[in-house]
Amino acid sequence: MMIKVIRGKACAAQPLRRRAAAMAVAAALASFAGGACAFEIDTGNPDISMRWDNTFRYNLGMRVEGRDQNIGNYFLADEGTYSFDKNKVVTNRLDVLSEFDFVWRKSLGFRVSAAGWYDNAYDGKNPVGNPNLVVPPAPAFGPFPPLRQALPNGGQLVSYDNGEYSPYVKRYYAGPSGELLDAFVFASFDAGNVPVSIKAGRHTVYWGESLLLGGAVHGISYSQMPLDLQKGFATPGTEVKELFRPLGQVSAQAQFGQEVSVALQYFYEWDSARYPEGGTYLGPADPLFNGPDRQIVPVPSPTRVTLVNAARGEASEPRQGGDFGAALRWSPQWLDGTVGFYYRRYSDKLPNVFLTSLVPTPIYANSSTPTVVAVNGEYKLVYKDSVDLYGVSLSKQIAGVSVGAEASYRHNTPLFSRLFSNVAGQQFGRGDTPGAVGDTWHGLVNAIGIVPKTFLWDTATYQTELTFSRWDKVRSGGQYFNAVGFGGCPTNKESDGCATRNFVGAAANFTPTWFQVFPGADLSMPLTWSQGVSGNAATVLGGNKDAGTYSVGLGLDYRQQWRFDLKYIDFLGKYTTGNAAFGGGQSVVSQNGLNSLLTDRGYINFTVKATF
Repeated sequence: MMIKVIRGKACAAQPLRRRAAAMAVAAALASFAGGACAFEIDTGNPDISMRWDNTFRYNLGMRVEGRDQNIGNYFLADEGTYSFDKNKVVTNRLDVLSEFDFVWRKSLGFRVSAAGWYDNAYDGKNPVGNPNLVVPPAPAFGPFPPLRQALPNGGQLVSYDNGEYSPYVKRYYAGPSGELLDAFVFASFDAGNVPVSIKAGRHTVYWGESLLLGGAVHGISYSQMPLDLQKGFATPGTEVKELFRPLGQVSAQAQFGQEVSVALQYFYEWDSARYPEGGTYLGPADPLFNGPDRQIVPVPSPTRVTLVNAARGEASEPRQGGDFGAALRWSPQWLDGTVGFYYRRYSDKLPNVFLTSLVPTPIYANSSTPTVVAVNGEYKLVYKDSVDLYGVSLSKQIAGVSVGAEASYRHNTPLFSRLFSNVAGQQFGRGDTPGAVGDTWHGLVNAIGIVPKTFLWDTATYQTELTFSRWDKVRSGGQYFNAVGFGGCPTNKESDGCATRNFVGAAANFTPTWFQVFPGADLSMPLTWSQGVSGNAATVLGGNKDAGTYSVGLGLDYRQQWRFDLKYIDFLGKYTTGNAAFGGGQSVVSQNGLNSLLTDRGYINFTVKATF
């Protein structure tokens, strides 16, 4: 058996995807993209093809923007900004991706991939909160362990985490740790005159024409696979194909002649999206999502404010199996493009967050401030299943530009319920939700193209995407719906994050490139931007007006094997200020989208990537 090095070939088999024109763009990019394949294993048998690729990525990030004290004084967001000071390292991470492919006679085989990581910036580190945020001293907090150390004035820190990151954060941020990604077998054969391909195991399949993160949230592929939002927040402009994570499923595709293809899939596994966790550098809200252990939550009423010492309970998740879908794609010669039709029954991968239990007996009541009491409670993430999606897509090349468009309708989908809505006492089972449920419309249009050589660059590529959503009707839980005119948004203000009937968002990537700036090296300048243009979406993390992100960078590809990137990354958004709830000074009191709580998190990130 012999191992030989292959240079300049695309790494690892990728799922069939998008339109032919997009593949032409990819081919153009390949002329200067890094990540060449590494090892092809020659067995001496022409029927067997084996490949083993190992990609190493090192990231070093440093905060260069000072703390916004309005955010630092906000008891729901102080730890994210206080845990890392200006000019401190926010990531010092090594990632390893190992991929192995085995193919027999180009028709049978399997694929296995795994990832490992270690981040020195989080190893041994504990989250830090604003020391000036205090709640009145409470002598006993019932069955839950006490909050962090008492302050000299007798108050207690508002923090939720007993001074340490949770085991979840320690694993997925600090490490060293790892996980299995792809693990599937595949077969291609002819059923009569119909070519058929089947995959079984953990793999990724996504339908439609979505291109960037906004398209993944509003597209036909929404919740088809869990999204890596941790990567999406850290790397603005990342393409959809890099954000989806594999799930256990059986998928099949059949080609009927030159014009019609049919795809089916059935899932036997479910998993949630991966989020930027509370208390980490890009965690926008301390109580969210899987990392925090507790949070002091104020529940206002007309007569008093109840401070709930809320421990995070076990998430209410759907059952592992049962999601399925079918797709038909038609490419008639007269259209010179492809139309797709889709139906999916899925379980949502994004949650709403509810207060699900309260101990009615007050554990603290201050005689001097009888309007404030404290009780024990629990909050949890709740995921909805049995959502129906109907969609149609179009892909076509127009005037040399690869254009894609989608429209979809979601029936019985969870709507964005007010954070920490009090649903204590309500009974609901796995896959159900006490929150707002309804029907929504979603759409997108995007374009991929190449700009020819000019005096400014040798070539340039661009990707743009416009997204749209509209809530159609509310079927249940309207009292929790965080939308203008509903009980979940008592201020009825769009600026407070209340959903509006319509939402429009936009995103763009533009990358000029200069070839052979020195022998074997191509220089590029990736520019990315995404932002809510109008309104607030009615679905979880669907987008908010003015909230977004952008990055400016330089990239160097050396001999199609090494890739170096230097980027400045920052966030956009607006918030409203008022008196701090648990301390002196001004504070955020409401915000239009979670990105608004990251507007002081500008940082520089340096990346080195190589495949061997």
